[in-house]
Amino acid sequence: MIVNPYLKQYEHITDIDQFFEYDAKTKEMIFIGQTLSVLVPKRYEVYNLLTLADTVTSLGIVDLVIDDKYRAGLLMLATIEMEPDEVTTIMIGDLQYVKLTLSTGNKFICNTERIADSAIVYAVWMEFITRGKLIFNIEYDTLSTLFDLSKSMCDQSINVDHVVFEIIYSHLTRDPDNLSVQYRHTDMTKPFTTVSTASRMLGSYYANALNSSLLQTTTTHSDIEDLLRS
Repeated sequence: MIVNPYLKQYEHITDIDQFFEYDAKTKEMIFIGQTLSVLVPKRYEVYNLLTLADTVTSLGIVDLVIDDKYRAGLLMLATIEMEPDEVTTIMIGDLQYVKLTLSTGNKFICNTERIADSAIVYAVWMEFITRGKLIFNIEYDTLSTLFDLSKSMCDQSINVDHVVFEIIYSHLTRDPDNLSVQYRHTDMTKPFTTVSTASRMLGSYYANALNSSLLQTTTTHSDIEDLLRS
């Protein structure tokens, strides 16, 4: 992951079911722990995936701190509406985050019904791949799985396998002490950093790609080509 922004160490957990209770009648997910902090990149506003009002609606790729003891990353390709007690803004590195604070009985998800939004796939691609602005809690080994559920969650499929994203992220992730060195060529004990744009990666292959396109014509195109052209 990118550098941990917290001042204290939290135990990382992957199973958070015990801290939430689902109300089948109202289709709400209620927080039943003591305290819950949700960190949301403020840049989600650029894609209309973060709205601050009486409730807060955000893309479901956020970081959670539960009971001031545990940390968990949420990687959900959908928007969720939350009812926090408090909303503040903090800086993590050079990025602004919105910090939501919930307490026992607050609604973590006001409505669990899925609302498919294909624009989420574009937003995640642009923010995390093209601009290289990853949320800090994404681990290196999970980068290539970001779009695995895009079809079922967003009704939008990229139609490529993990190998494509492994190649992309192997170029985007770098040694924080030497950006010319790909992270996979280090001992991978330090947190990685990311380059700011995918054009650095694509640029080095431009000549080969141009030659290939001139020699091999096609009348069809793929979803991933549409994203790259966006």
